Amino acid sequence: MNRPRAIDFPFVAELVRDATRKAVEARRGLPAEAIVRKPDGSVVTAVDVALQVYILDALARRFGEIATIAEEDAASIGGKPAAEAHCDLLLRQWGFEGGAARRDWALACGGLDGPTRDLERVWILDPIDGTQGFVDGDHWCPCLALLEQGEVVFGANGHPTVLRDRFAGGIGLSAVRGAGTWVHAIDDAAALAARAEVRQDAPGPDEAVRVVAPARATESQIRARRATGEATGHPVRLVHSDSQTKYALVIAGEADIAYSRRGGGPGKYVWDHAGATLLAREAGAWVGDTDGGAIDCARGRRLGGNNAVICAARGLGPAVAASLAARDRAEGVV
Repeated sequence: MNRPRAIDFPFVAELVRDATRKAVEARRGLPAEAIVRKPDGSVVTAVDVALQVYILDALARRFGEIATIAEEDAASIGGKPAAEAHCDLLLRQWGFEGGAARRDWALACGGLDGPTRDLERVWILDPIDGTQGFVDGDHWCPCLALLEQGEVVFGANGHPTVLRDRFAGGIGLSAVRGAGTWVHAIDDAAALAARAEVRQDAPGPDEAVRVVAPARATESQIRARRATGEATGHPVRLVHSDSQTKYALVIAGEADIAYSRRGGGPGKYVWDHAGATLLAREAGAWVGDTDGGAIDCARGRRLGGNNAVICAARGLGPAVAASLAARDRAEGVV
């Protein structure tokens, strides 16, 4: 029986940073026809699809084929000839040599669904989380995580829009369970990594807590974020971000509270949260659900077992959880 290959986590973290650099460069020359709508109405670009192919091909070549849950598939830009052509152009520029068959494999292999607790390993990939932000020049990030028996044991994200004044090209975050979270400069491979440590000091009585709200927040979303922040007993300042970058802002000390509610829906997609839950927890953030319980990433493509994903610094997590639990009860969410 063949033993599974050991995962070289530094290689994977650098792969995510490399993918981030490629996406930054590709964005500069992104033609309008390479930005399209998926069947569900969400925006996607040829860069999203090309990055998924590039990352999954590299992982398979290094570690063998591993079960995968990924956001994109052949339908993402299928039937859009200009977007498909731009995807293939990017892959050629990036040195991808797998051809059409390998490209199609990388877009078909991420469709795993159902419980993952009995699976030895599962990759979770969102090649660009926050594609609207990628198009608009706002926050976005490539996100990769590894599950073992349904538990997140590794995460790596590229955040080119975070801490650019301190780290060349923004930050790459990576974490192995039990070994902390580490910050790398995306554009400076020779720079030493720094340990990420979330603030633990409690806010002063009149100090505003910084709550992340969606970049294109509605009035009701703004009111809800303010109410949640005020439930901690402090005034509120809103920080705007979508994608897993909202959790990176907490890790980086640029925000104090970030969360995503399920509400009455089926549950958030696992690729939007899996890696960040480990990155934040290993950096010392409070990460949990409205009842204080853990985030269950082992149910497949959706976080159907959780009412919210909460990430908080400075001892604010329990108050946020209690506020969101009360809101669920008021709205009849069970």
